[in-house]
Amino acid sequence: MNISQFKGLKVNAMCLFVCCAFNLIIGFLIPSLVIYCLDVFVSENTPADALAETLRKQFAEGENIFLLAAIGLLPFIVLSIACFIAAYRLNPAKLACFYLFGFLGIVGFMIPSHIAVWYPHYSGGRMSSTSIISFIFIPFICVLTLGIGLLIGWYISRLPFLCKKNDA
Repeated sequence: MNISQFKGLKVNAMCLFVCCAFNLIIGFLIPSLVIYCLDVFVSENTPADALAETLRKQFAEGENIFLLAAIGLLPFIVLSIACFIAAYRLNPAKLACFYLFGFLGIVGFMIPSHIAVWYPHYSGGRMSSTSIISFIFIPFICVLTLGIGLLIGWYISRLPFLCKKNDA
């Protein structure tokens, strides 16, 4: 391993740290942000009231949003692992492309799914008693959409403008 390869790993390690931290923060906040936005925009509560209600629901019995957030971290953890493995083979621009499309694959399914489950509750409709079961399946389906996003990101990262001369 020559010194230029070592410097590349340092850059990728910093990218990985930022990506992993960002993943965990965003993954943890998505359920709460969806509920907050639905409370403000659909139920038309004030932002302060919606924030207080969302914070109350974090550990409330029967509404434990904290647990939903913890379960929802699964695809973000898988993305972090995939990026960690890819960091040894990809330059920083390719790694960023790989990460970005994987991230979009997750949130592109997770956010609309959470909205679909919670919307009847905030719009005054009738929420199905079995809809809560979907929160078990959403993270696993997001792992599939993550895989699709990673494949798209890897394919786009192979475009000539992201490749160096000696980069495969």
